[in-house]
Amino acid sequence: MAVAQMLNLYGYPQISYGATDSILSDRRQYPYFYRTVQGDEVQYTAILKLLKYLGCNWVGIITTGDDSGERTLQYLTRETPKYGICIEFSIYVTKEGKFTDYINIIQKSTTEIIIICGSFSAKYMTLLKKASATDINKTLILPASWSHLNNNLKNIHYKDSTGSDIYFDDKGELPVNYDIINQIIPLDGKQKEKIPNQVGTFDSTLPDNQQMHIEICNITWKNYRMPRLRCTEMCHPGFRKALREGFHICCYDCIPCSEGEFSNVSDSEDCFKCPENEWPDQQKTKCIPKILEFLSYETDVLALVFCVTSIFSVLITTVTVVIFFSFRDTPIVKANNRNLSFVLLGFLKLSFLCVFLFIGRPLDITCMIRHISFGMAFSAALSCVLAKTIMVCIAFKATKPGSTWRNWMGLKVSNAVVLVGSSGQVLISVIWLLLSPPFQELDMHTFTGKIIVQCNEGSVLAFFCMLGYMGLLAAVSFFLAFMVRTLPDNFNEAKHITFSMLVFCSVWVCAIPAYLSSKGKNMVAVEIFATLASSLGIVSCIYLPKCYIILFKADLNTKRHLLGKTFL
Repeated sequence: MAVAQMLNLYGYPQISYGATDSILSDRRQYPYFYRTVQGDEVQYTAILKLLKYLGCNWVGIITTGDDSGERTLQYLTRETPKYGICIEFSIYVTKEGKFTDYINIIQKSTTEIIIICGSFSAKYMTLLKKASATDINKTLILPASWSHLNNNLKNIHYKDSTGSDIYFDDKGELPVNYDIINQIIPLDGKQKEKIPNQVGTFDSTLPDNQQMHIEICNITWKNYRMPRLRCTEMCHPGFRKALREGFHICCYDCIPCSEGEFSNVSDSEDCFKCPENEWPDQQKTKCIPKILEFLSYETDVLALVFCVTSIFSVLITTVTVVIFFSFRDTPIVKANNRNLSFVLLGFLKLSFLCVFLFIGRPLDITCMIRHISFGMAFSAALSCVLAKTIMVCIAFKATKPGSTWRNWMGLKVSNAVVLVGSSGQVLISVIWLLLSPPFQELDMHTFTGKIIVQCNEGSVLAFFCMLGYMGLLAAVSFFLAFMVRTLPDNFNEAKHITFSMLVFCSVWVCAIPAYLSSKGKNMVAVEIFATLASSLGIVSCIYLPKCYIILFKADLNTKRHLLGKTFL
């Protein structure tokens, strides 16, 4: 530099084949200085690109305590963040510095990649030799300007050597018997040649029309061990980076993506939410369609159980109808209003068949039909039970001489009770369908990774009005039957009605809280169970005792037995 400054005064050109200091590129200070090698900034830019290519983000720097070393360190400090690289430590090698201090810093560091820069000096070489005499596992990266140190660096071997040196050769030749990595070859212009058996190349467009050609296949680490290139291991897909407070940005923790999020690249800064109808896979590296969940014939054993139970209940009801029809002229069938009995059995059969509307994927039409048909079938059945109860009350009132209740005996009263009782539920259903009918709903948030296909009631008020009306019919029937339960047993089926309504009310009182606290297909299962249990309760309590008498106690199925001696 001193010679260049002097020759500049007289306008004499100076040509150098070894000076690489970046300040010599300043044409204002050194207008007559020329060189045949790249400047330091070009070389260190190439080093940073190489480190980024190898995935390195954690380095140390050793430089000299002069202007050249200071300029190089400032350049590296400014440029390393652009390549995602952090500097763990930097050492200035000065005349006053102690080797023990330098060695301690190197030993305590976690990085295994050290960039050597600055000006070559005897003390610098002494530091490298002293470092080689200690158990230090580091890899040195040297610029091309240090190529004249080949023979010296060849003889430096670390104890239990697992580290190595990276060397930039500016001659474009590949040395043969090296124990160090020596495969980075800068070539001028288009004179780029490829070394045989290459696995991969890295081309970097550099200033002054320079290119760098790296033959990855020929890089051989000592003892076949790759040095530590990063402060922390790279975060795999499915994780995101979380910076540690007070640490370099290159030192971070890897945190699994939160529920519903994924990342599909390494070292992802953030995780991303899946679309609403998708969910991350188990590794949280991609989004997959959510599972559609509903009470299905194909996948749910419970659905098959309900189907079998429903069919079995329909068969029992059908057998009961056949028995009553076969013995329709016997006293026990006549005494209990056989026409009303057939109507009640028909509506109970419809109640059992309604179960099939609740199984399978819900649609808008099935959602409307399932609730409306369920409510109307049950209300009609309960209206028949209420009519039976009222007829029992009227029958015993009419036994008194001169009683006006005799005028109320007959089919007209019972039919009127059934029609009026059913009409209330029909009115509720019509209003429900007109104002806010049930519809199919996709619940994407209740369960993780699932889309619950369910029926939305549309109007919750209408839904509970339907249930409330059924409860009113059951409560009135229960109250009336309970009041006349002590009348003579031979005439009286009020006791059976009492038990049937007690079962019905108990089932639904327990089912409604369970229904409200359930989600998805469990909610549907509760509703199906309540339907089957309450319907079976009516059939079992009212009809099975009569079928037993008809089939196995024929002697009790006589007019004499039903009326008793006092009425003969």
